[in-house]
Amino acid sequence: MSANALTINESLVVSAPTGSGKTVLFELAIIRLLMLAEDAGHGSEAKIVYMAPIKALVSEKFNDWADKFSSLGVRCLEVTGDSDFMSLKTITDYQLILTTPEKWDSMTRLWTKSSHLGIIQQVRLFLIDEVHLLNEERRGSTLEAVVSRMKTVQNSIDRSGCGLRFVAVSATIPNGEDLAVWLGSNDRPAKFAKIGDDMRPVKLKKVVLGYRHDEFKTSFAFDMSLSYHLKNVVLKYSNGKPTLVFCNSRKSVQTTSSILVKQVKFQTQGEGQQILIDAANQISDVILADLLRAGIGNHHAGMALEDRMLIEQLFRDGKLPVLVTTSTLAMGVNLPAHLVVIKSTECYMQNEMRPYTDSQILQMIGRAGRPQFDTSAVAVIMTKTTDKVG
Repeated sequence: MSANALTINESLVVSAPTGSGKTVLFELAIIRLLMLAEDAGHGSEAKIVYMAPIKALVSEKFNDWADKFSSLGVRCLEVTGDSDFMSLKTITDYQLILTTPEKWDSMTRLWTKSSHLGIIQQVRLFLIDEVHLLNEERRGSTLEAVVSRMKTVQNSIDRSGCGLRFVAVSATIPNGEDLAVWLGSNDRPAKFAKIGDDMRPVKLKKVVLGYRHDEFKTSFAFDMSLSYHLKNVVLKYSNGKPTLVFCNSRKSVQTTSSILVKQVKFQTQGEGQQILIDAANQISDVILADLLRAGIGNHHAGMALEDRMLIEQLFRDGKLPVLVTTSTLAMGVNLPAHLVVIKSTECYMQNEMRPYTDSQILQMIGRAGRPQFDTSAVAVIMTKTTDKVG
């Protein structure tokens, strides 16, 4: 499949486990477009758009690619909700634009205007990360609208040129063949490839633990009760290696951490402990700083950006034993762990408690496994006994 990314012009849809090289497919597709554009004599005109559902993932790719592709003379631009006001004309001098569906939607709504059409027709490669979000109720419609708009642009591009190529990837695509049909065209159908778990670089053990919930009146109370079982789960399955705990809300992240820190201190030794102490002194939130000294980090969208980035770096470097986070961290951000714990299989959506979708569960357990450090990984799902049996 990596060879296809570099040697063909057809659009690609790829479903592959976390850590199996989906980012490499993007990079090979970028290199192919640069080669084609250079051969055609318009290397500086052809544009590439990378689109991911969350700002953290966009920023991560921007930091990586801005450095990596600078030697090829490629200018990168990050365009998200955190960016200053930008119109479509802003991207004129850039080749690689990294953005979110919502931001690209707002920038391209007036694409038919003569002043915008020429710019957007220069987009010859459209990279879609976490494409499974097309199925999500809240954000799927925006992603669908953006891709449909780009397909309309594709039809308006001179077919004697290289056209517009889509490359869409995810760890979980339930209907990949249908998606490939949609992204393709009559004269250039898209190709679909599914890479199974047997190709996963780090073998994953999955454990489902059921807990009685009869005595708890609400799902929120049951979720809190699971926090008191978390210590035993982490100590049994983490093997002393980094652990990622997924919670269904910011409030649950805070409650879980406050309960866990009273039960156990995940303190490292020597230099590692001093690193956590020094980092805690930089954290603006006093509660978060105290947690960090005990070896526990929090991660959610309500935190200060500087605190969140510091926590991410500590966990990425293997200096933070436990990171408690919301499920949004499952979407592609490169923070793998040896142990992943999904605390409760229900979350609050559309004004009610609903079970996570299969796709959401797979995305979260996909964070388990650190290819550089581990040969095995564990994912533990904590749920109601009735759900486990069902």
